[in-house]
Amino acid sequence: MKGVRVLLDETTNKRIIQIDVENVDPQDELLEDLVDIILAEDAKDDEKFDWEEVKKVLKAEGKL
Repeated sequence: MKGVRVLLDETTNKRIIQIDVENVDPQDELLEDLVDIILAEDAKDDEKFDWEEVKKVLKAEGKL
């Protein structure tokens, strides 16, 4: 994929994905999927909130 490089460590294991944002197509769905997967993996241990409870709070605060 143009603008994307996989960097290897000293034992040739894939370690880092380097994305040159100047050279990637912003409409590339594969890149968009990759970023979505990375963000989802990063957030998997974040605190979870019940959507119905969040809506109640937002309505009570006049924000919804």
